[in-house]
Amino acid sequence: FNNFFNYISSIKVTGSSKTDFISDIIVWECTFGTQNIILEDAYDKLDQDKNNIITFLNKNNVPLEDAVFTSIKISEKHENKTDRDGIRFSEFSGYVLTQSLKIESKAVDEIERLSRDVTTLINKGIEIQSKKPYYFYSKLSDLKINMISKATKDAKLRAEMIAESSASILGKLLKAQMGVFQIIAKNSTENYSWGGRHNKTSKHKTATVTAKLEYSIGL
Repeated sequence: FNNFFNYISSIKVTGSSKTDFISDIIVWECTFGTQNIILEDAYDKLDQDKNNIITFLNKNNVPLEDAVFTSIKISEKHENKTDRDGIRFSEFSGYVLTQSLKIESKAVDEIERLSRDVTTLINKGIEIQSKKPYYFYSKLSDLKINMISKATKDAKLRAEMIAESSASILGKLLKAQMGVFQIIAKNSTENYSWGGRHNKTSKHKTATVTAKLEYSIGL
């Protein structure tokens, strides 16, 4: 082992850092709509549904300033039919109105419960489709900087231990390379990706990063 270092002038080491954290931002979207052959009645129903959703948000302590309703989309629905002579034709069956709601908020627990309780709105006659919420972390940049520092210190410590055990002297840093960040669900079996992974569907996450350093060495 000692003789090995007589033929090389540098040493390469890899350090790592791992941190668990909890998301503090949630993004949830849903779409609701109605259909009616009379356009004015469809508008009235959709407006009533919107008001019921706002009331639902208030009861769940969701800040209304975090809720954004999109503009209403209108389309016509036609049904294919066949007359007595066997000729197929398309018949207008009504107007379809849809509207979306997007909430981006730090009220994570409240909106998480809300996204699971849309059956309350369905029971009120609202045709609503709920999407899976996404979770983010507002201090991710600071977290990454701290993890890079820890990974670098870990790599340097490894280099010092190797140099000491081989009776060598650790020299100056020749090269440093940071690996990609891997953010996965905590206690999950998600696979890492070469380009880095960023889990958005789990509130509890685990972040890892590596740092590759190359030092000069002497005897």
